[in-house]
Amino acid sequence: MADKTYKIDLSLGFKTFEIKFKEFEEPVYIQLNPADEDLPKRLFEAQKMIDEKTEKIKEYSVDENGIPNTDEYIQTQDEINKAIYDAIDYAFGNKISEQIFKHCSPVAKTDGKLFVLQFIEKISPILEKIVKDETKKANAHIDKYYSKYAKK
Repeated sequence: MADKTYKIDLSLGFKTFEIKFKEFEEPVYIQLNPADEDLPKRLFEAQKMIDEKTEKIKEYSVDENGIPNTDEYIQTQDEINKAIYDAIDYAFGNKISEQIFKHCSPVAKTDGKLFVLQFIEKISPILEKIVKDETKKANAHIDKYYSKYAKK
């Protein structure tokens, strides 16, 4: 007879974010843990991943009129997109790239910026606020328990 299995329920702290695109009525939703202490580290690592992967991508050739070789161009764009999707999913700890880049390529130029950078710029202040709030709550929780032991 097997030993009893004990169940442990944990929360990873995932929060749902609604992403609205001005051009579409239907929002998309992503989930991630904004208070994950490793998120900033993974964002830096993601940038390195993108740089390393895109350095290895072969440039596509163009003809005398500057028109790209279609097959090479498609392959290059697919490789760049995949590098960015993988890095974003890694950085945010969840597969969010399919939703974020649902309507355009991460390297699409929108509002004078690459779309992927626009996303990061928009989500960063929200993440900062959540991290500060969660840190304040965690510190209060730690202080509550620490004060019990400090009195003894």
